[in-house]
Amino acid sequence: MEMDEVKRELIPDGSLVREVTLKQVKPCIASEGKIRVLMELDSEIGDIIPLLANMYPPGAVNYVKKKNILTLTIYDRLISLYPSGKVSMNKNHDVEEAFDIIRRIMERINQAFEAYMRGVRGRDVESIGPLDIQRCLPGSNCGECGESTCMAFAMKLLNGEQKLDNCYPLKEPWMQENVQCLEKLLGEQLMETLGWSGY
Repeated sequence: MEMDEVKRELIPDGSLVREVTLKQVKPCIASEGKIRVLMELDSEIGDIIPLLANMYPPGAVNYVKKKNILTLTIYDRLISLYPSGKVSMNKNHDVEEAFDIIRRIMERINQAFEAYMRGVRGRDVESIGPLDIQRCLPGSNCGECGESTCMAFAMKLLNGEQKLDNCYPLKEPWMQENVQCLEKLLGEQLMETLGWSGY
């Protein structure tokens, strides 16, 4: 699949990234009939990768700290982001779909950059497990969230299948200690990513 590079401005007013260049298109090994692409953003993103990792549910994130490489399992595909601004993405139906998805990711990158400029820093999402979350939850297994136990809720929360706001007891005034436990564990950005609007 030989092709010329294609450059597109997707976010004209982006605070860090505005343009992306499609560098390479190849058949997808993981899914017959689909393509994998290599793209390059118009800015390096190394400083904000740890914060960007906090903008997705931990179950969808694989962050290699030593190399500062982030691989996301989102939109039913693997998307790897490198400090240099290179991005690889598999399971695309076509080039247009790849551009649509990279635009969404670029929006998140710009949000992460703006938060970074305000002094927000990312937490190590790899070290947060369901037991850590469960220890901060009310522990009543009340079922108001739709899950049978707080542990089931914690597991679904980490996979992005639940939102913190669905734990209604956490919003009660006497649960402030539990909320503070979650804030200390997750940090502001990850609390927001996991659906907490109780600020």
